[in-house]
Amino acid sequence: MKQRVITALIAVGIFLPILYVGDIWLRTLLALLAIVGIYEFFQMKKMNIFSLEGSLTLFATLSFLFSQKPLVALPRGIDYFFFYFLVVMLLMTLTVYKSDRFSFEDAAFCSLISLYVGGGFSGILFVRSISFGMAIFVFLVIWGTDSFAYLAGRKFGKHKLAPDISPNKTIEGSIGGVIGSVLLGLLVVPFYNPVKFSVFEFVLLVVCLSIFGQLGDLVESAYKRQFNVKDSGNLFPGHGGVLDRFDSTFFAMLMFQIVFKFFGDI
Repeated sequence: MKQRVITALIAVGIFLPILYVGDIWLRTLLALLAIVGIYEFFQMKKMNIFSLEGSLTLFATLSFLFSQKPLVALPRGIDYFFFYFLVVMLLMTLTVYKSDRFSFEDAAFCSLISLYVGGGFSGILFVRSISFGMAIFVFLVIWGTDSFAYLAGRKFGKHKLAPDISPNKTIEGSIGGVIGSVLLGLLVVPFYNPVKFSVFEFVLLVVCLSIFGQLGDLVESAYKRQFNVKDSGNLFPGHGGVLDRFDSTFFAMLMFQIVFKFFGDI
Protein backbone atom coordinates (compact mmCIF):
# COMPACT_ATOMS: atom_id res chain seq x y z
CA MET A 1 0.00 0.00 0.00
CA LYS A 2 2.83 2.40 0.86
CA GLN A 3 4.44 1.80 -2.51
CA ARG A 4 1.11 2.39 -4.30
CA VAL A 5 0.63 5.72 -2.53
CA ILE A 6 4.18 6.90 -3.23
CA THR A 7 3.91 5.92 -6.91
CA ALA A 8 0.54 7.66 -7.23
CA LEU A 9 1.83 10.89 -5.67
CA ILE A 10 4.88 10.95 -7.94
CA ALA A 11 2.82 10.17 -11.05
CA VAL A 12 0.22 12.84 -10.27
CA GLY A 13 2.97 15.32 -9.42
CA ILE A 14 4.48 14.83 -12.88
CA PHE A 15 1.26 14.45 -14.89
CA LEU A 16 -0.80 17.39 -13.58
CA PRO A 17 1.74 20.15 -14.33
CA ILE A 18 2.24 18.79 -17.85
CA LEU A 19 -1.53 18.50 -18.30
CA TYR A 20 -1.82 22.14 -17.21
CA VAL A 21 0.87 23.35 -19.62
CA GLY A 22 -0.51 21.19 -22.44
CA ASP A 23 0.68 21.70 -26.01
CA ILE A 24 3.84 19.88 -27.11
CA TRP A 25 4.75 18.89 -23.54
CA LEU A 26 1.54 16.94 -23.05
CA ARG A 27 1.70 15.52 -26.57
CA THR A 28 5.25 14.29 -25.97
CA LEU A 29 4.37 12.69 -22.63
CA LEU A 30 1.36 10.92 -24.09
CA ALA A 31 3.43 9.77 -27.08
CA LEU A 32 5.96 8.19 -24.71
CA LEU A 33 3.19 6.53 -22.70
CA ALA A 34 1.62 5.27 -25.93
CA ILE A 35 4.92 3.70 -27.00
CA VAL A 36 5.17 1.93 -23.64
CA GLY A 37 1.55 0.80 -23.94
CA ILE A 38 2.18 -0.77 -27.35
CA TYR A 39 5.33 -2.39 -25.98
CA GLU A 40 3.25 -3.92 -23.16
CA PHE A 41 0.80 -5.37 -25.67
CA PHE A 42 3.64 -6.89 -27.72
CA GLN A 43 5.16 -8.36 -24.56
CA MET A 44 1.86 -9.93 -23.51
CA LYS A 45 1.41 -11.51 -26.95
CA LYS A 46 5.07 -12.51 -27.04
CA MET A 47 5.73 -10.55 -30.23
CA ASN A 48 8.91 -8.63 -31.02
CA ILE A 49 8.29 -4.89 -31.10
CA PHE A 50 11.73 -4.40 -32.71
CA SER A 51 10.40 -5.59 -36.04
CA LEU A 52 8.72 -4.17 -39.11
CA GLU A 53 5.26 -4.90 -37.73
CA GLY A 54 6.27 -3.30 -34.43
CA SER A 55 7.46 -0.16 -36.19
CA LEU A 56 4.29 0.05 -38.26
CA THR A 57 2.12 -0.37 -35.15
CA LEU A 58 3.96 2.41 -33.35
CA PHE A 59 3.68 4.66 -36.40
CA ALA A 60 -0.09 4.07 -36.60
CA THR A 61 -0.46 4.72 -32.88
CA LEU A 62 1.45 7.99 -32.93
CA SER A 63 -0.44 9.18 -36.01
CA PHE A 64 -3.50 9.63 -33.79
CA LEU A 65 -1.57 11.82 -31.35
CA PHE A 66 -0.34 14.13 -34.10
CA SER A 67 -3.49 14.21 -36.22
CA GLN A 68 -4.86 17.44 -34.68
CA LYS A 69 -1.62 19.43 -34.86
CA PRO A 70 0.69 17.74 -37.37
CA LEU A 71 4.42 18.26 -36.99
CA VAL A 72 4.71 18.36 -40.78
CA ALA A 73 2.21 20.12 -43.04
CA LEU A 74 0.24 17.70 -45.19
CA PRO A 75 -1.53 18.25 -48.52
CA ARG A 76 -4.99 19.77 -48.27
CA GLY A 77 -7.64 17.19 -47.44
CA ILE A 78 -5.11 14.75 -46.01
CA ASP A 79 -4.56 14.23 -42.31
CA TYR A 80 -2.59 11.80 -40.22
CA PHE A 81 -5.61 9.51 -39.88
CA PHE A 82 -4.97 8.41 -43.46
CA PHE A 83 -1.65 7.01 -42.29
CA TYR A 84 -3.50 4.66 -39.95
CA PHE A 85 -5.34 3.07 -42.87
CA LEU A 86 -2.10 2.89 -44.83
CA VAL A 87 -0.46 1.01 -41.96
CA VAL A 88 -3.40 -1.40 -41.74
CA MET A 89 -2.96 -2.24 -45.42
CA LEU A 90 0.79 -2.69 -44.98
CA LEU A 91 0.24 -4.97 -41.98
CA MET A 92 -2.11 -7.09 -44.05
CA THR A 93 0.50 -7.17 -46.82
CA LEU A 94 3.04 -8.55 -44.34
CA THR A 95 0.90 -11.67 -44.04
CA VAL A 96 1.87 -12.41 -47.64
CA TYR A 97 5.63 -12.04 -47.23
CA LYS A 98 5.91 -13.26 -43.62
CA SER A 99 3.16 -15.88 -43.71
CA ASP A 100 5.16 -18.28 -41.56
CA ARG A 101 5.67 -15.70 -38.78
CA PHE A 102 2.91 -13.10 -39.14
CA SER A 103 -0.75 -14.08 -39.53
CA PHE A 104 -3.96 -12.19 -40.25
CA GLU A 105 -4.70 -12.52 -36.53
CA ASP A 106 -1.41 -10.74 -35.80
CA ALA A 107 -2.26 -8.01 -38.33
CA ALA A 108 -5.69 -7.53 -36.73
CA PHE A 109 -4.05 -7.41 -33.31
CA CYS A 110 -1.59 -4.69 -34.35
CA SER A 111 -4.32 -2.66 -36.07
CA LEU A 112 -6.64 -2.84 -33.07
CA ILE A 113 -4.12 -1.97 -30.38
CA SER A 114 -2.86 1.05 -32.33
CA LEU A 115 -6.45 2.29 -32.59
CA TYR A 116 -7.10 1.52 -28.91
CA VAL A 117 -3.96 3.14 -27.50
CA GLY A 118 -3.53 5.95 -30.03
CA GLY A 119 -7.21 6.85 -30.04
CA GLY A 120 -7.37 6.70 -26.26
CA PHE A 121 -4.47 9.06 -25.67
CA SER A 122 -5.60 11.42 -28.43
CA GLY A 123 -8.87 11.70 -26.50
CA ILE A 124 -6.95 13.24 -23.61
CA LEU A 125 -5.55 15.83 -26.01
CA PHE A 126 -9.08 16.59 -27.24
CA VAL A 127 -10.46 17.14 -23.74
CA ARG A 128 -7.44 19.28 -22.78
CA SER A 129 -8.00 21.41 -25.90
CA ILE A 130 -11.30 22.52 -24.33
CA SER A 131 -9.74 23.50 -21.02
CA PHE A 132 -7.53 22.25 -18.22
CA GLY A 133 -10.53 22.29 -15.89
CA MET A 134 -12.57 20.05 -18.17
CA ALA A 135 -9.70 17.57 -18.38
CA ILE A 136 -9.48 17.51 -14.58
CA PHE A 137 -13.23 17.02 -14.30
CA VAL A 138 -13.22 14.04 -16.69
CA PHE A 139 -10.40 12.41 -14.74
CA LEU A 140 -12.28 13.06 -11.48
CA VAL A 141 -15.33 11.29 -12.88
CA ILE A 142 -13.18 8.31 -13.96
CA TRP A 143 -11.36 8.07 -10.65
CA GLY A 144 -14.51 8.85 -8.66
CA THR A 145 -16.36 6.03 -10.40
CA ASP A 146 -13.70 3.57 -9.28
CA SER A 147 -13.89 4.80 -5.69
CA PHE A 148 -17.69 4.93 -5.50
CA ALA A 149 -17.98 1.51 -7.16
CA TYR A 150 -15.53 0.02 -4.68
CA LEU A 151 -17.36 1.46 -1.66
CA ALA A 152 -20.82 0.52 -2.95
CA GLY A 153 -19.63 -2.95 -3.87
CA ARG A 154 -18.23 -3.59 -0.41
CA LYS A 155 -21.43 -2.35 1.26
CA PHE A 156 -24.16 -3.67 -1.03
CA GLY A 157 -22.49 -6.00 -3.53
CA LYS A 158 -24.25 -9.35 -4.02
CA HIS A 159 -24.60 -9.98 -7.74
CA LYS A 160 -21.47 -10.48 -9.85
CA LEU A 161 -21.03 -8.11 -12.79
CA ALA A 162 -18.66 -10.24 -14.88
CA PRO A 163 -17.71 -13.29 -12.79
CA ASP A 164 -15.57 -14.94 -15.47
CA ILE A 165 -13.52 -11.78 -16.08
CA SER A 166 -13.47 -9.80 -12.84
CA PRO A 167 -15.04 -11.82 -10.00
CA ASN A 168 -14.74 -9.04 -7.41
CA LYS A 169 -16.89 -6.53 -9.31
CA THR A 170 -20.62 -6.44 -8.62
CA ILE A 171 -23.68 -4.98 -10.31
CA GLU A 172 -24.47 -3.01 -7.16
CA GLY A 173 -20.95 -1.60 -7.11
CA SER A 174 -21.19 -0.58 -10.76
CA ILE A 175 -24.51 1.20 -10.19
CA GLY A 176 -23.06 2.87 -7.09
CA GLY A 177 -20.14 4.12 -9.17
CA VAL A 178 -22.51 5.74 -11.67
CA ILE A 179 -24.73 7.30 -8.99
CA GLY A 180 -21.75 8.63 -7.05
CA SER A 181 -20.27 10.18 -10.19
CA VAL A 182 -23.59 11.82 -11.09
CA LEU A 183 -23.79 13.39 -7.63
CA LEU A 184 -20.23 14.62 -8.08
CA GLY A 185 -21.17 16.10 -11.45
CA LEU A 186 -24.22 17.87 -9.99
CA LEU A 187 -21.97 19.49 -7.41
CA VAL A 188 -19.63 20.76 -10.11
CA VAL A 189 -21.97 21.94 -12.89
CA PRO A 190 -23.29 25.09 -11.09
CA PHE A 191 -19.72 26.37 -10.81
CA TYR A 192 -17.96 25.01 -13.88
CA ASN A 193 -19.53 24.31 -17.28
CA PRO A 194 -17.21 25.48 -20.10
CA VAL A 195 -19.09 23.60 -22.83
CA LYS A 196 -22.45 25.13 -21.81
CA PHE A 197 -24.21 21.83 -21.23
CA SER A 198 -27.70 21.83 -19.76
CA VAL A 199 -28.06 19.94 -16.48
CA PHE A 200 -29.57 16.99 -18.40
CA GLU A 201 -26.70 16.97 -20.89
CA PHE A 202 -24.13 17.22 -18.12
CA VAL A 203 -25.70 14.29 -16.25
CA LEU A 204 -25.80 12.31 -19.50
CA LEU A 205 -22.11 13.04 -20.02
CA VAL A 206 -21.22 11.86 -16.51
CA VAL A 207 -23.32 8.68 -16.84
CA CYS A 208 -21.65 7.86 -20.18
CA LEU A 209 -18.16 8.55 -18.81
CA SER A 210 -18.85 6.39 -15.76
CA ILE A 211 -20.32 3.45 -17.68
CA PHE A 212 -17.70 3.42 -20.41
CA GLY A 213 -14.91 3.90 -17.90
CA GLN A 214 -16.08 0.74 -16.16
CA LEU A 215 -16.34 -1.07 -19.49
CA GLY A 216 -12.75 -0.08 -20.24
CA ASP A 217 -11.68 -1.59 -16.94
CA LEU A 218 -13.49 -4.84 -17.73
CA VAL A 219 -12.01 -5.00 -21.22
CA GLU A 220 -8.51 -4.69 -19.78
CA SER A 221 -9.27 -7.48 -17.31
CA ALA A 222 -10.47 -9.61 -20.23
CA TYR A 223 -7.35 -9.26 -22.35
CA LYS A 224 -5.06 -9.74 -19.35
CA ARG A 225 -6.91 -12.98 -18.64
CA GLN A 226 -6.56 -13.85 -22.33
CA PHE A 227 -2.79 -13.39 -22.11
CA ASN A 228 -2.62 -14.91 -18.60
CA VAL A 229 -0.87 -11.96 -16.93
CA LYS A 230 -1.60 -10.15 -13.67
CA ASP A 231 -0.45 -6.71 -14.86
CA SER A 232 0.23 -5.33 -18.31
CA GLY A 233 3.63 -4.03 -17.18
CA ASN A 234 5.56 -2.61 -14.26
CA LEU A 235 6.18 1.03 -15.16
CA PHE A 236 4.22 2.16 -12.10
CA PRO A 237 5.33 0.10 -9.06
CA GLY A 238 2.32 -1.15 -7.14
CA HIS A 239 -0.05 -0.13 -9.95
CA GLY A 240 1.14 -2.11 -12.97
CA GLY A 241 1.75 -0.75 -16.44
CA VAL A 242 0.46 2.00 -18.70
CA LEU A 243 -2.50 -0.10 -19.84
CA ASP A 244 -3.43 -0.83 -16.22
CA ARG A 245 -3.54 2.88 -15.40
CA PHE A 246 -5.32 4.15 -18.51
CA ASP A 247 -7.78 1.33 -19.25
CA SER A 248 -10.84 3.29 -18.07
CA THR A 249 -9.49 6.53 -19.52
CA PHE A 250 -9.32 5.21 -23.10
CA PHE A 251 -13.00 4.27 -23.19
CA ALA A 252 -14.19 7.33 -21.26
CA MET A 253 -12.29 9.78 -23.47
CA LEU A 254 -13.87 8.27 -26.59
CA MET A 255 -17.33 8.62 -25.08
CA PHE A 256 -16.62 12.23 -24.08
CA GLN A 257 -15.89 13.09 -27.71
CA ILE A 258 -19.13 11.44 -28.88
CA VAL A 259 -21.28 13.29 -26.34
CA PHE A 260 -19.44 16.54 -27.03
CA LYS A 261 -20.10 16.26 -30.77
CA PHE A 262 -23.83 16.04 -30.06
CA PHE A 263 -24.21 18.63 -27.30
CA GLY A 264 -21.01 20.66 -26.93
CA ASP A 265 -21.16 24.39 -27.58
CA ILE A 266 -18.08 26.41 -26.73
